[in-house]
Amino acid sequence: MSPHPLRQAAQFLLGVPTEGINPALDRMLDLAEATPLSFVAVAGPGAGEAMCQLWRKGYQRVEAARRATCGAADERSDVLLVLDCPTLPDARAVIAATYAMLRPGGTLVADASALLDETDRRALADSLRALGLDVQPQAHLGAEILATRPFGNRRAA
Repeated sequence: MSPHPLRQAAQFLLGVPTEGINPALDRMLDLAEATPLSFVAVAGPGAGEAMCQLWRKGYQRVEAARRATCGAADERSDVLLVLDCPTLPDARAVIAATYAMLRPGGTLVADASALLDETDRRALADSLRALGLDVQPQAHLGAEILATRPFGNRRAA
């Protein structure tokens, strides 16, 4: 249901965003303990919309991630958010292409809400572990999966 027309007009005149932040994005930021000072990379089909919402929320250091390049250019992001991947292979591909952007100690949060089967979410968590990321044992039970890049875990050449 859309808001009342007078409310829409007031929001427009005051310059207030008419669209709220995506609840999944909000949960992902909370899970990552991100602040507007964090360097955030966003990846996946929902990256563009997430960037806009993050800017509106006051995050100044946000970039879209498509593919990591090399250790000297990468390993700078505090947080990597992977959004809106519709299938397990899609999520795996996006994460494999971008996880090296995380600095040691950085956090990756993958939106697993489209993966309705527990085995798919478990497989995604296992894929993160195979990349060398730390994942909690029961992470696959949530709609978002949190992983941390350990210190000393350099990307393979």
